[in-house]
Amino acid sequence: MSDTGGGHRSAAEAIAAALAHEFPAQYAVTLVDVFKRAARFPLNYAPEAYLPFTTYFESLWGLGFRISNHRAITRLVAPYLRVSLARGLRALLRDAQPDLIVSTHPIFVELGRRALRAIGSRAPFVTVVTDLFDAHCFWFDPEVDLCIVPTDGARNVARQFGMPDQKLRVVGQPVSLKFVDNGISQRAARAKLELAADPTTILLVGGGEGMGPLYAIARALDRERLPIQLVIIAGRNKPLQEKLRATIWNIPVRVEGFVTNMPDWMHASDLIITKAGPGTICEALACGLPILLSGFLPGQETGNVTFVEQSGVGVLRKNPDAIARTLREWLTPGNATLARLAMCAREHARPRAARDIARILDGFSKRCGSETNVIE
Repeated sequence: MSDTGGGHRSAAEAIAAALAHEFPAQYAVTLVDVFKRAARFPLNYAPEAYLPFTTYFESLWGLGFRISNHRAITRLVAPYLRVSLARGLRALLRDAQPDLIVSTHPIFVELGRRALRAIGSRAPFVTVVTDLFDAHCFWFDPEVDLCIVPTDGARNVARQFGMPDQKLRVVGQPVSLKFVDNGISQRAARAKLELAADPTTILLVGGGEGMGPLYAIARALDRERLPIQLVIIAGRNKPLQEKLRATIWNIPVRVEGFVTNMPDWMHASDLIITKAGPGTICEALACGLPILLSGFLPGQETGNVTFVEQSGVGVLRKNPDAIARTLREWLTPGNATLARLAMCAREHARPRAARDIARILDGFSKRCGSETNVIE
């Protein structure tokens, strides 16, 4: 895995926690950011470069995604990636001696599988895809032992890139077990968080770093004077937190920084406004939340928008004023849109995907004669 967007780390952490939950003390799981541990310069700086690059050069990132999403192009890129990563991967795997490899990052799939075989290991190699629909071809290596995908749409893309059906499993996106329904009511969740019990509660998030036009969206909602209470999770973005807290609002607004209890905030809410990250989308579905997408990373997250809209769980509105107008329409008395979206969200949720994946990995490793050392 790596901290380069796409929910790679959160998916890996969810699987590791599920293995510990389902099979206590049976598996020793090691999470590895391969760019940091195995890559040469400049790829070893990919985790630090990812956020600023995708923030300020969004269109260029999308162009690179589209150009590279072809087998002919990946064959041209492969020699550079091998030079940058292959030796480090072999050393990493030789030192770790894993009994099972799980990759939640597309760059490390074919390279990781080749490195594993190069050191003479026959340990199973499993891919867990974290793109919900238009997954990049780097995800799909027909030589891996198993490829777990989150949706039927992702399975169709996998087939187009040559993955055999017998190696594909549609399971869902792994999310933290904390998002599984814990039986707490929405009213109780609001009381726990010291929120008002009755108003429609809107959750506005921008990831752990508090990125995106959160302030502009909040101001647009405020100008509409909607009958809501607004919770803004500003993440680690301290200047944004200060700006939000210094603003005089017409509607009730709660500003939080980086939080570790996101399941509580989602369970307390009626709708989430977020960019199209796959992890947040699937966490919202696990909580039965309708989704208003405020933006997406071209290429990498384009398919996530397709998934949200085709599944009937939400819509994309990139303009803050359009977000406010849409929400006003949905909150009009007699409008059943929010209830319909929430019902679809519950229908498409797979909150136990991480546990299902853990069971699949356990059964797969035992069939292959593996023991207990898993590396992700």
